[in-house]
Amino acid sequence: MTLKLLCGTTALTCFVSTATPALAQTRAFDVPAQPIAPGLIQIGKQADVQILVARDVSANKRGNAVHGAMTVPVAIERFTRGAGLITRQTGEHTYTVLAPKTGSIRQEVPSPAPVSVGKATSDARPQSPPTANEPEAVETAAADIVVTGFRQSYIDALKMKRDTIGISDSISSDGLGRFPDLNVGEALQRIPGVQINREAASRDATINLRGLPGTYARYTINGQAFADPVLDGATPLGAFNADVFSAIAVRKTISATDQAGGLSGIVDLQVQPALSRKDGGFFKLAGEYDTLGKYATPSGTIGYNKHLSSDFAVFGVVAYKKEQFRRDSIFFNAYSPLSPATTPGFASFADYYAPFNSNGTCTSGRVCAANGTGAKGTTGVLYASDQRQAIRFNKGSLLTAAGGAEWKPTNELRFGVTGFYTRRNLESSSTNLLELDMRSARAIISPNTPVAVQGDGNAYVQGFNYSNIQINDSVRSQPLVEQMWDIIGTAEWKNDVWRVSGTLTDSRGENNAVETQIDVRNLPTAAGNGTGGVFNSGGANIGDYQLTLNRDPAVIVPSGPFTWTAGNQPTQVAANGDQIVVAGSSAYGLNRVWAAQGEIERKFDLPILSGITIGARYQQDRYTSRGYRTSAKGVQTQNIDGKFLTDNPSASSFFGGSGGSYLSKWPQLDYDYIVSRLQPVTTATGDVVTPTGWINDPTNSAYSLYNFQARRNIFAAYAQAQLGFEVAGVPVKGYAGVHYEQTRQMINALSQQVTSGGATAFVPTQFRQEYHDFLPSAFLSANLTPKLVLRAGYNKAFVRPVFRTLTPTTTVSPNSTGYAIQYGGSDLKPYYASSEDASIEWYNRPGGVISLALYRKVITNLIAPENRQDKLCPSDASALGLGQLTTVGTTCFSNLLVAGNPAIITASGNYNQPNPITVTGVEFTIQQDFNFLPGLLKNLGGQVNYSYTSISGTNSNGSKAILPGVSKNNVNVIGYYESKNVGVRVVYTWRDQYSLTGANSFTGGNSFVATRGQIDSSLSFKFNEQYSLSLDAFNLNDAKRIQYQVVEGIPRQVDYDGRTFTLSFHGTF
Repeated sequence: MTLKLLCGTTALTCFVSTATPALAQTRAFDVPAQPIAPGLIQIGKQADVQILVARDVSANKRGNAVHGAMTVPVAIERFTRGAGLITRQTGEHTYTVLAPKTGSIRQEVPSPAPVSVGKATSDARPQSPPTANEPEAVETAAADIVVTGFRQSYIDALKMKRDTIGISDSISSDGLGRFPDLNVGEALQRIPGVQINREAASRDATINLRGLPGTYARYTINGQAFADPVLDGATPLGAFNADVFSAIAVRKTISATDQAGGLSGIVDLQVQPALSRKDGGFFKLAGEYDTLGKYATPSGTIGYNKHLSSDFAVFGVVAYKKEQFRRDSIFFNAYSPLSPATTPGFASFADYYAPFNSNGTCTSGRVCAANGTGAKGTTGVLYASDQRQAIRFNKGSLLTAAGGAEWKPTNELRFGVTGFYTRRNLESSSTNLLELDMRSARAIISPNTPVAVQGDGNAYVQGFNYSNIQINDSVRSQPLVEQMWDIIGTAEWKNDVWRVSGTLTDSRGENNAVETQIDVRNLPTAAGNGTGGVFNSGGANIGDYQLTLNRDPAVIVPSGPFTWTAGNQPTQVAANGDQIVVAGSSAYGLNRVWAAQGEIERKFDLPILSGITIGARYQQDRYTSRGYRTSAKGVQTQNIDGKFLTDNPSASSFFGGSGGSYLSKWPQLDYDYIVSRLQPVTTATGDVVTPTGWINDPTNSAYSLYNFQARRNIFAAYAQAQLGFEVAGVPVKGYAGVHYEQTRQMINALSQQVTSGGATAFVPTQFRQEYHDFLPSAFLSANLTPKLVLRAGYNKAFVRPVFRTLTPTTTVSPNSTGYAIQYGGSDLKPYYASSEDASIEWYNRPGGVISLALYRKVITNLIAPENRQDKLCPSDASALGLGQLTTVGTTCFSNLLVAGNPAIITASGNYNQPNPITVTGVEFTIQQDFNFLPGLLKNLGGQVNYSYTSISGTNSNGSKAILPGVSKNNVNVIGYYESKNVGVRVVYTWRDQYSLTGANSFTGGNSFVATRGQIDSSLSFKFNEQYSLSLDAFNLNDAKRIQYQVVEGIPRQVDYDGRTFTLSFHGTF
């Protein structure tokens, strides 16, 4: 067999070079897809190494495009992947590419090369000359081992982690396609330090990163900011179909050249550019089945990549999915003290009530009764006074697409454009809800379980009989649209010394969340309304939950005439006192981002300094918010009839039968029919008609708070030095730099005011801010041995407020039980973190790593949910028109009355926390490929990762600092078996309890979500090189989401989603 010599640069370089081995030296490669032989020549030239390959081995074979920073073995492996070749290092800086023996390595599923973006990241810099301690290549696998599917995804992720200077984790495209995950957020939770939030019933899949909520992270596409389709939360990753991404990288350390605005890290959604893709097409046909609701929905993905020449390529991929799923929930919305007026035999509870003072008053914070003794308590006996059973239906579609072109007219010059589009339209989402409100002074509550003192120090009864209560039959129409498009244009010129690049970005995001609530409410009467039943919360065990309801006479839709008053905007009152309620909020957010960025890099061959990068960026952000609150004014009440109520076909399958003795029969409202009867509304002068066709409620704060326009003009400049040197023979590489940002912000909003005549007026108001920030960063990576890497760094970062937290004014809005305070946030400022990171990684064998990462973030000026007692329940609220307030048990009451009861006051808002908060964490990972074992055991592999997060510090009121939504402990256990044709993967994800304190309301007691573990699995079968079949299963253990107050014995909410299965057929062409 004749060997053809492929030299890098010249023969002198091939045979005389005295450089130490380049085995793991990171090089910047730029090699288009082409025949094997010339491509290997190009790799050799760019890496200054020689590569040997036999002519008969390379004949008629084509290599993949290779772009980005990586080691030489990784570059060769990626270029030859799919060609049936293997690589051996046969000399100090010589490699030989060979044909394997029968049954050796088969690289069947190509993984993406690192994405080439508009600017180089800190981890794609030229490094200092390597030494003998440079790390070994991260090999794909030993001989005779199939490298495909699950195994390939972990190997690719490990390569990306190894090649990065900073601390990062990633998942490759094959991992996304084959992981048992419903969306991008579900896939990311497998990464150490990432937790998924399941509060949203619409599978929005927001995440927490490194102990911080999702709004603290920066989300990018190919390294560039985009217009997030958000309202007032984190980026909804459920709106992104994973099939179109080549990889997703989570950068946990931030450099000066990175996009600012990520305090916890950067989540980069990567779309591989055209020249880096292998020619050909691929498709996926799939069907999803949800056991709760028994819904079956189709989905499909198709893509094609084509090199029109060796220097010009195009690609496109489209993924479409029909979505239909359901969530069932049981709510315990309020706990109230038993009353002598509503509780027969109340005297038996007198020891839990305080006596009145001599002047007839009750001491603040106590619940008093005429015969109270206070012997066993002074806050009364609490019961679940408002319960709900709800079924949330979600139905719509998700369309995600990406495409682009790339042209390289010369070896030094490259142009590219990448476009991305996603639209999630849940146009038919709704909630069917039954509410039992027992807080009326006419209700009868008779406890049937003993009093128990819970962990919050208050006394509760878990079960009771009830009668003459208020019954609300309700429907909520909740369509949701989340969409975004993004275009990134790049240009780059580079040679061996210089690199000049430019990027233009144009992006638009939109989030429309609309809710229309229609209730038929049957109220208690003096003679009794014929309602009655038995209730038991179940305490800490939802399996013991019990609810029965008798309605005699059967529920009816009230008849007219109806009365509407301006003081009760959502309500039409019938002649018998029953009600028709039309309410709900409509929220619309439109986000626009335009940016231009330029960057220059100069390489050096100096003892310490290997390069300098400088750059500048100008970005314009424009955010338009609209908000409305629906009222019952002007509806066509003469059209109200008994057809509003229909049978509820889903009630019998509520909670999949696992919610204890739940109420299995209740009616539902026919939303479409009701709207057809109540609209069009009759308007009067000055009325504003909402986009949903109702008259806006001018007394509610939604209109003034959420109708505004915000502008930010951002100028950024940065400089960074790339470093490379030795310390006691240990090679060290890294970077040090500074990032400067100037932000100018203007908000045009509406201030809600009351005129001298008592009318509500909206006055235009403008707010301006300007701030300047210097953000230093430094990071070093040392190869202590060929297999042991030590990393450490520091950076300062900041996060700007989410636009919809910048509401301008404080407002007070009435509701059925009292009033809601919404504090304005136009003066909110960014918050900052000084971060220290360190990690040690032992790449103990091919495909394996054992790593430990530590981090510490000191956060200042934190934007936190309002939790100050003087704001949540101020004793004197007369300035807000709410009189005097007191906290009783877990509720804030006013001395004002609503429907004959003390008004319940809730408060929400955000403020800059004055006290620093420290977040410390540990991330531990073991990943191993057991290809060294004999027989079938060689097909095994897996990963275990554990994250620990600790939060220390105090709030301004002296209470312990808590970041909502963050668990202290998080564990992922992943195991797989993969042979030539069969793959099996099982994932167990567990996180412990986390707090929801301050999440939009005040209850007086912290709300928590209980510990939860979920098992997912995937089974795949490969028919041949082109076609495969996979079955994915989610939530096999049928886990529920349980929310409680202070202790699990005080339940607040239980959610049930059931199991989901997806069957997919994959192919290439």
